[in-house]
Amino acid sequence: MTATAEVKRGPGRPSSGARERVLDAALETLLEEGYAGLTYAKVADRAGENKSLISYYFDSRQGLVAAVAGLIGEQLTQEVLAEIRGSTQAAELSEGLVRGIWQVMDEDPRVARLYFDLSAVSVVDDQVREALREVKARWREVIGEYLAKAGVPANQIDATAAYLLAGTQGLAIERLDEEDPERLEAACRLFVRASSLAISSNPEG
Repeated sequence: MTATAEVKRGPGRPSSGARERVLDAALETLLEEGYAGLTYAKVADRAGENKSLISYYFDSRQGLVAAVAGLIGEQLTQEVLAEIRGSTQAAELSEGLVRGIWQVMDEDPRVARLYFDLSAVSVVDDQVREALREVKARWREVIGEYLAKAGVPANQIDATAAYLLAGTQGLAIERLDEEDPERLEAACRLFVRASSLAISSNPEG
């Protein structure tokens, strides 16, 4: 953004880039303090913007959280997709899903914690629920493409994708609180084997 562009903006019009600053500030606040710690004042102070801009861009606190949910979900999705790209077998797919989530958690454990924190919030917040629903739909869509390549019947792809997604997220929750790495590793191997068998058997239903 150039200084000239800032000068030309009309009276009362929010500065360009303000939305991104508010969104980034909300993300950092949520990562550090969780949903319960998010306030307009904290976000505005971190962003260096007026509190009124939050309502201007996101309508409400819920709208802001929903936008962050979409952002964090996309980050998780891209990390995971990078790990499953090129998978042609069931084992490769399930291993890649777990590996992708592990990569995110290794880089910043707060990201996974925030995702599951927002998942809990989505039970009572329609906007957050819709944002996460879109994220999960994207996951299932991409996983489904790989399942089709692995030979899973079309009428089983949606259910199998949901199973893989649920299993991967369940393992991620376990990793957040797991005190026994060997037990978690054994659980991961069991998930991969079970997933491979489930996909390879191509059950009709």
